[in-house]
Amino acid sequence: MRYFKTFLFTLLACSVFAQNTPKAKEILDKAAAKFKAYPAAEINFTLTMENPDEGINETHQGKAWMKGNLYKLNLMDVENYYDGKNIYTYMPEVEEVNIKNPNEEEEELLNPTTLFDIHNQGFEQKLVNISGNIAYIELFPTNTDRNFTKIGIWVNPATSSIQKVTSFGKDGNNVTIMLKNIKQLSPAPADTFFKFDTTKHPNVEVIDLR
Repeated sequence: MRYFKTFLFTLLACSVFAQNTPKAKEILDKAAAKFKAYPAAEINFTLTMENPDEGINETHQGKAWMKGNLYKLNLMDVENYYDGKNIYTYMPEVEEVNIKNPNEEEEELLNPTTLFDIHNQGFEQKLVNISGNIAYIELFPTNTDRNFTKIGIWVNPATSSIQKVTSFGKDGNNVTIMLKNIKQLSPAPADTFFKFDTTKHPNVEVIDLR
């Protein structure tokens, strides 16, 4: 889970100058619009962290559900819920759930929907190449005080589907999210799906940090 949080933080929070490529923004805007049109979505993905110099190569399976700004995220044996007000972090192995009322920055760090609109969060955009049916786009932050050099996005322009996103860290840690499939959910789950129900887990220790 720490890798996923770190990845989303770097996405929101390198430092090469690149001119905006109108085609790059057009491709990414269409992908974002397609996703935002879903009443709700279920995503299966893998998260990989690599650092060859330190011998790190870890891959984890993850699953996320999203509805507007609400989400549920399962990754690395931790369940995160966001009901629009509170974040619930449930750790089944230790039977504990932390509840907090996050500030805007904290909510964005974990929110997986950020992945689909990252290019509009203060980046120069460059279409590097199109190979077959996949366009490779690089994003370079306008703020140079970042802990990564760039973000790479692989997207299918024909279907407006993002395939993969990689953060290239200055410390050698590269984090990749591979989107295995995205399923539109209709009808959308009830809002209660995105809130941890303490009454259904009577043995869980609740740590209220609000």
